[in-house]
Amino acid sequence: MEDTREVSAELHRLAFTEPLDHFDPGPVLTRGHRGLRRRRVLGVSGTIAGVAAAALAVTLIPNLATTGDSSGVAGAENSQFSPVPGVPRGEDGAAQRISKQEAERRCALRYPGVKKSLIKTTGYRSVSSHGYALKSGSAGPFFCTIPGGDKPSAALVAAAKADPFPDNAADQLRNCSVNAWVDMTKWQIQVSDRLSATPTGLSRALLIATSPSGKTAIACQLPTDEIRGAGFGWGVTALRLDDLGRDYPRVPWPDGTVGKEIAAILPERTDCQGNLCGRSLPTGWGQAPANTAKILVQIGTGPTYEAPLNNGWFTFTALDKTSHTNKEHLKVRAYDKSGTLLTKLYPEK
Repeated sequence: MEDTREVSAELHRLAFTEPLDHFDPGPVLTRGHRGLRRRRVLGVSGTIAGVAAAALAVTLIPNLATTGDSSGVAGAENSQFSPVPGVPRGEDGAAQRISKQEAERRCALRYPGVKKSLIKTTGYRSVSSHGYALKSGSAGPFFCTIPGGDKPSAALVAAAKADPFPDNAADQLRNCSVNAWVDMTKWQIQVSDRLSATPTGLSRALLIATSPSGKTAIACQLPTDEIRGAGFGWGVTALRLDDLGRDYPRVPWPDGTVGKEIAAILPERTDCQGNLCGRSLPTGWGQAPANTAKILVQIGTGPTYEAPLNNGWFTFTALDKTSHTNKEHLKVRAYDKSGTLLTKLYPEK
């Protein structure tokens, strides 16, 4: 689907005078923070840098069960959604393979009056984020999440805007529905992680929900208005579990090979000062190998963070509170119940 390397190269050309190292999240976090200081939110340049570093290997094996007992199912709000012309309703409108022309038609419905072309990629799917082909001096929006077939009502949009960082399942699924244009209000949250606001303003919630049929999953980040990235993993991303395909972005490993796994890691925000970082917030999500019992996230030699894990699905919003240099690399690893390392879920130098 989204060719991460191709998109990154184009966006870097517009945003930076020199590219970043694909596999060193330190400079990415540093540049992201500089953008944060300039704009008070993660700006376009910091976000684009995050796209370039996106490479969390997650082995997505179809898991059609929805037996997770860690979160409940939200109540129905179907009357607050209207059909989108030419798009199937519900989960049928998510993760569809569509043409560039259809993707741009749907983005025009999301942003009336905006006449921009999406960056050319190897393919498009609904409920995934793509960057616009920008010219010097272009105004926002800079990215579009291609909508599904359920347009939220004005009242629903207002409710999500009034409570952008809810702490209960029903309101989280409401907000994800508003962002995806897919009615997820009866979906099952399989796993979630949440970082409440810190003194420096770092906060994030990340969840994975599956449809009642079990055939579709959507990963969703909150609050949505702070998510400006493009590519799978940013903002809200739909996966058709029986049609993953090779068109999804794959992990570019240091030896130049392309892995089998889907990329979904976001070195989002930091308060680095020069070469020293005090807090970093990498986030990630996916589905680990079937026999995974524990997933640990670590920056350099710092403390480890155990990612929430349920039915093979995992998410993390891992705030690193210790100082480290921007040369220390992110590690995301899966272990079995005996503590044996199963796989490294992020390329390590």
